[in-house]
Amino acid sequence: MKVSGGDVPAGEPAGLVDQVYATVLEPGRYDELMAAWERHIADAIRELDGPETEGRAPSDRDEIERHFLNAFTILERLGRPLEDRRPIEALVDADPRPAMLLAASGRVAAANAAAAELFAASAGQSLDALPVDADGMRQIREALSRMGAEPPGRLLAVARAFSARDGSAFIVALTCAPVREGDAPLGLLSVADLAWNDRIGAVLRQAFGLSEAECDIARALMAGASARDIADARKSSIETVRTQMKAVLRKTEAHSQGELIRMTAALAQFDMGGEGRIMARGRRASALFDILRRGPRKLVYTRIGAPQGRPVLFVHGMLDGYAAPLFNREALVARNISLIVPARPGFGGSDHDGEAEGAPDRFAADAEALLDHLGIARCPVLGHLSGALYAYAIAARMGSRIPHILNVSGTVPVTSGAQISALAPRQRIVAYTTKYAPRFSRLILRAAVALIDSGGHHAFMKALYESAVADWPVAQRGDVLPHLSDGYDFMVAQGYKAFEIDARLLMQDWSRYVAPVTQPVTLLHGPHDPAVPVWSVRDFAGRYANVALHEVADAGQLIFFARPELVLDRLESALRAP
Repeated sequence: MKVSGGDVPAGEPAGLVDQVYATVLEPGRYDELMAAWERHIADAIRELDGPETEGRAPSDRDEIERHFLNAFTILERLGRPLEDRRPIEALVDADPRPAMLLAASGRVAAANAAAAELFAASAGQSLDALPVDADGMRQIREALSRMGAEPPGRLLAVARAFSARDGSAFIVALTCAPVREGDAPLGLLSVADLAWNDRIGAVLRQAFGLSEAECDIARALMAGASARDIADARKSSIETVRTQMKAVLRKTEAHSQGELIRMTAALAQFDMGGEGRIMARGRRASALFDILRRGPRKLVYTRIGAPQGRPVLFVHGMLDGYAAPLFNREALVARNISLIVPARPGFGGSDHDGEAEGAPDRFAADAEALLDHLGIARCPVLGHLSGALYAYAIAARMGSRIPHILNVSGTVPVTSGAQISALAPRQRIVAYTTKYAPRFSRLILRAAVALIDSGGHHAFMKALYESAVADWPVAQRGDVLPHLSDGYDFMVAQGYKAFEIDARLLMQDWSRYVAPVTQPVTLLHGPHDPAVPVWSVRDFAGRYANVALHEVADAGQLIFFARPELVLDRLESALRAP
């Protein structure tokens, strides 16, 4: 039984209300809440593909709405689990650099897989067993003895370390790690050469008058190269390289190569003109992000792939954040592609910037400022999932500066209720609630955050993909699931509000962001996508002469994980766009 006119069904609400409060007490019962809510709105959903569906507003039974609001309020007052309850291993576990944590005694408290492979480091090991040069070992020990008085992130020491595999040299930096109040201090020792970026070179050129060749010398020294290594790589004489080294030391007023390395490492760690570095932590991972100031807001971003590779602006969706770029990091390096990955406002560490209205325009302005900041004149944009909407807004704003759009499993404007009724069960429930019963959506989104906070990453993923014939096997893969889980952590770092903004925008006809786009647009879409029916994408592509749809046979939503080579091949084509 339901109330006529598209209202929420008026059946007995007691079971649903019980489930609402059960989910507050046990976040793992989120799926039961969604099932109960689906049963309650089933008839209304079935009518979505009927006439005059658009614009209906369900009357929503007052009693149920009151309980949804009460449960939401309870969750908000309970708050989020403290970030510092995570195990210390999470500080290094998925850091892309070889990294380890050191206690003041010199004992290795934790080491990630990259450090274990490169330096044969392991928890419980003594610092003396690490392949670090004698002078560096002395500096690290001295720094460990005083790190209790230093703030988190402070650069304490720089040293030269050697690969346990082939003896190749690396520069490692020791910084003060963030720990819980009252816990013993820890030092984070990590390879520093990956921290070099264009900004550091610009600072060295502007502040000290270094030439491009001299900046290359400084960068090579920071990477652990010797004069002979540099000469061989540049096909120069060792005398020429030594002369350039002396010029670099003279201009920077550094008394030794070690002092020069420490200075450039410090530039890599700290803010030079309005920027800084922050650590974005997930359940398993920590990753370094740069900060771009946008008035009172901070916009965090990182680069994934080849550090100096061909730039591509990556716009993440509302589900798994930077999971796809990190999954494809090595392939991106091999193809000399550098994905510029900003966290959209409200996601990760980027500050919120307002309500849903105008959000794509505001982010397009952010993206333009970021490319200006990085000195990137033009590059294609890659939109993933709901990031597709923002990719169109960016291209519309920047015109020829964005020569091509590639959207992977991208959303399209919602122009009929039939698009919602065709979705997979979980996606359909959220979409219907957001569009036609928005007062109920806040609890559903907040309860999803609580599920992830409680460690229910697999349950969240299962609810999304278990009924998706193409995606479920991919999502369960051992090389994919950890990336999805870390992406979920990144996406809920600030709670549900950014999700709510995206959900509201996606359920609208946002064709106004597509209409001004004249650049070529390539869509990669799977026929089994549970969130965006392929027929709706065909219909969308058919309305625009500049949009080309490529259907990926047997694929669902997780194309970037299932067929990465196909995505990167298309990205290569976008990079070659005139």
